Amino acid sequence: MGSVSPVGKLRNKITIQSTDLSGDTYGGYSTSRSTYITAYAQITPKVGKQIFSDTTGERIQNPQDFEFTIRYRTGLTTSMRILFGSRTFNIKSIHNDNEYDKYIKILATENVGT
Repeated sequence: MGSVSPVGKLRNKITIQSTDLSGDTYGGYSTSRSTYITAYAQITPKVGKQIFSDTTGERIQNPQDFEFTIRYRTGLTTSMRILFGSRTFNIKSIHNDNEYDKYIKILATENVGT
């Protein structure tokens, strides 16, 4: 049997959002999000860890890193975020897989409790 091509593994629909800053009438800024692209991705869980409070010993965070593999796109930055269903992920790094301009690997951390 043949193996599944990398394109066949891109089965999870994700949305990548950019951050837009706009000035308000008081000299400050407001932040809004807009859809940059919608793509299909392979999602792979990576590093998981727990962070505990130094004073109480209670768990205060449980961040999980994920790797998203999508077809090559230009213009992605680490200031963007990924939406997958009801989950939100902050982009930590973006790598052009093997510098062939075919796939991009995005490392992102899930926002737990937001």
